[in-house]
Amino acid sequence: MNPSVFARSAIRSRALARPIRESVYHWENVDGSHLPFSTKSKVGLAIKMTLYLGTGFSLPFISAWWQFHKAGKPFFRTGPPPE
Repeated sequence: MNPSVFARSAIRSRALARPIRESVYHWENVDGSHLPFSTKSKVGLAIKMTLYLGTGFSLPFISAWWQFHKAGKPFFRTGPPPE
């Protein structure tokens, strides 16, 4: 066998045997502390989520409207369909 295999396994076993150090960062173990926004106000959270998700959902429709607008064509037709 290759001697480097034994050397790597010895190094790996020594690394795993070391005690795990505590992280230099400290987070409190409370609900919502890992989120970058506040979840205390349900109404505020609902408004923020609606704006965020609504913006992402509406962008394709706004861009399609803009392309039709630039071309001088109506985005939607009113009245009966053309014959």
